[in-house]
Amino acid sequence: MPNGETNQKNNAPELPLSDPASLARMMRENLELSREILEHTRKTRKYLLFGQILNVVKIVLIIGPIIIALIYLPPLIKQLFGTYSELLGGGTGQTILEGTGFINSIFNKNPAP
Repeated sequence: MPNGETNQKNNAPELPLSDPASLARMMRENLELSREILEHTRKTRKYLLFGQILNVVKIVLIIGPIIIALIYLPPLIKQLFGTYSELLGGGTGQTILEGTGFINSIFNKNPAP
């Protein structure tokens, strides 16, 4: 068995190529198979196009919020830390109540006689 050939032969009977009926039949079969292949090719192209579009949508849904967060979060974080540092006494180590003497002013008030 040279070149991996098998003992099985094609089930179709070998007809002479000069027979016009066999040529017409083979051409019809070939045309039918070609149309079927074209239909499958069109379906495959639509499937691949849909997959590419879906990949772009997934990337936008993942990367989009990250970009928006990078644009809008830094000012909000600065504002948050500014407010937080004011509550802690502006970096002096004293809270806002201790730094202004609020508690001392409450306890040191002398009631009117």
